[in-house]
Amino acid sequence: MKHFAIVMLILVLAAPEAAWGSGLTQRDWMRSLVEALGLSFGLPDEPEDEDYLRILSGRRTLRVEAEEALQPESLVSVKDFPHFGPFSGAGWVSGIAMPTTARLSFLLPLRGTYQVTAMVRLPGHVIHLGGQEFRASGAHEFVSVDLGPVTLEAGEQEVIVHLPPNGAIDYLDFRAPELATIAPLGGWQPERPLTREDLGATALQALDLLDILPEGPAELVIEAEDAEDTGGAAVVSIRYLGAPSGGRWLRATTSPAEVVLSVSVRRSGVYRLTLVGAGNLPARVKINDEPHREISWPSYLAETSADSVYLAAGRHRIQVDLPPGVGLDVVRLQELLSGAVDIKRLTGRAVGFEGTLADEMDDLLALLAVVGVFH
Repeated sequence: MKHFAIVMLILVLAAPEAAWGSGLTQRDWMRSLVEALGLSFGLPDEPEDEDYLRILSGRRTLRVEAEEALQPESLVSVKDFPHFGPFSGAGWVSGIAMPTTARLSFLLPLRGTYQVTAMVRLPGHVIHLGGQEFRASGAHEFVSVDLGPVTLEAGEQEVIVHLPPNGAIDYLDFRAPELATIAPLGGWQPERPLTREDLGATALQALDLLDILPEGPAELVIEAEDAEDTGGAAVVSIRYLGAPSGGRWLRATTSPAEVVLSVSVRRSGVYRLTLVGAGNLPARVKINDEPHREISWPSYLAETSADSVYLAAGRHRIQVDLPPGVGLDVVRLQELLSGAVDIKRLTGRAVGFEGTLADEMDDLLALLAVVGVFH
C-alpha cells in the first residue's frame, strides 16, 4: 500500500502548473483535509479553526466536566463548594436524597478505544457509555475510579449516570494513544497562503511517508547518562545486555523514572527520532509539548524508532518515561532534508514557484480518501 501511495502522490503533485489557483490558504486545506480523511464526525455543527486543529493534532485525551456536559432534564444540581475535596472545573454534579439519573452529552473529536476514569463521591454509581455498563464507587470525598476501556466513534456521545442518594460526579477522563500529527512544517497558520510544500508535507505525514525524506548531514547524539534530570534512574555500566554507547547507560530501578534531556538543533526541519534502550515494558517519549509516543525495546540493548518530528532551530526538551527496570542508552536525532526544494523534488516536481493548484488539491484529497489513511 505504501508503494502505491508513493506513486500516486508523485503523480498528483506533478500536475502541470498551468492551472494555478489563487487565494487558497492553509485554512482551506486544513478543512478539506479533515473532510477527505473522514474525520468530520468529530466536528461541532459550527466548527472553528481550533476544532480542525484538535483533530489533526492526533491528541486523544479529553476531560468531560460533568457540570458542562449536563443535560437540563437531569434531576440533579451543580455545586461548587470544596467540602468533599478538590474538584475540577467550575463545579460538580450532585445527586439528591434518593437515587437519581444525570444525563451528560459531549463531542468526541477522534474515534478510538479509550481508557475511562470517573471522579465520583460515595459508592454505588452506575455509568452507561458506549453500550457498556460500568460501576464506580467513591468514598466520603471524591475518588478517581478507573472504569476500563470503551471503544467510541467520533461525534456526539451520551453518558447516563445513575447516582446513589447524595452521590456526585465531577468529571470523566478519556485517554487513548496519541495519533500522528498532520501539519505543515512549522505548524498550521490558517491565514497563510497555501503552497505546494504544505501539500507535500501534510500528505507525507498523512500517508506515514515522512521517513522517506533523504537524510541530511546532521546527526545529534545525546547520551542518556548526561541527562539534565535522570528521574531517579541509575547510571550503570553492565554489558551483558549489550555494549552501551560510551560505556554507560541509564536504568530505572524498582520505580519508574522520568528522564529529561535537552538538545539544540541549528536548523529548523524534520528529524528522525530513534532511541537505544532495553526492557520488556513499553516506554514513552515526549518532545516539548507534543503528544507522547509509545516505544518498546527487547530485553537487550537495541534501537527503536519513534518516527519523525519537526523541530524549530533552538533548544528542545525530550522526556523519556521509563517503567521499572527499563533502560535508556542513547537518543539520536537524524536530520532529514525537508526544505521546500527537497519536498518538491521528492514529489517529482521542479522548483521555482509558490502557491498551489485548486485542481491539484482536489486530486490529493481524493487520493488520501481512497488510500484510507489516518485513523
